[in-house]
Amino acid sequence: MEFRFTAWRDYFHRNQSAVRELNCKHDQLSKTERRVICSSVQQFQIGESSEGLYLIAAAKRFLRDCTDKSYLEALILFIQEEQRHAGELEIFMNRHNIPKLKKHWVDQVFRRLRRFSSLEQSITVLLTAEIIAAVYYDALKNVTGSVCLQSICEQILIDEEKHIEFQAEALRQLGRRRLKITNMFAVLSRFILLTCTLPVVWLYHRKVLKAGGKHFFIFLKETYQEYVRAERLINKKENGRVRSSF
Repeated sequence: MEFRFTAWRDYFHRNQSAVRELNCKHDQLSKTERRVICSSVQQFQIGESSEGLYLIAAAKRFLRDCTDKSYLEALILFIQEEQRHAGELEIFMNRHNIPKLKKHWVDQVFRRLRRFSSLEQSITVLLTAEIIAAVYYDALKNVTGSVCLQSICEQILIDEEKHIEFQAEALRQLGRRRLKITNMFAVLSRFILLTCTLPVVWLYHRKVLKAGGKHFFIFLKETYQEYVRAERLINKKENGRVRSSF
């Protein structure tokens, strides 16, 4: 079984050293901004903080008979990058006395979905979160005058673009030897999961989304645009072979 991710592993290694230093010492946040973003940032911070233990376990099971472990190495580096996002948001929150959440039911649902899932199902859940994050952090960046939070959002947006590509590449490789009808059901399941998640995201984060210029139908439009981009990457082929992103 061929499941090579050496290019992705090398990318995540390079990206670790390319991250800008964060400075929130003299950062300012108005009372109005705080009312808009506080609970929303708390929820996204906890969502970024997963240790990925069940995902790593699923990857190890999948790669049991595979000599190339580059996917597992890339996956661990990806999780570390997500944890860096959580750490940077925590620095911002500490600066402005925004308490961390210990848990939230939406995050718990996503974690349980990954806990009892196959590798492909876990990646599908992750891809859904990455797609939504790409739209959310763009809105959050537009809401705030905090230089610190803007910097965090800009870096996360850069990272999320590659994360979507990373998850799409994994799903492409998982589906390339299957029957076409099986892959059609996989596409449908990704669409259904995203569509069911969007109303929940809007319910809890609409203040940030609306203030950031993402009214409901704009939010839907931009999210589905990201979804379509991901599906094109999953199904992208060139002369019978998928072209690398690198």
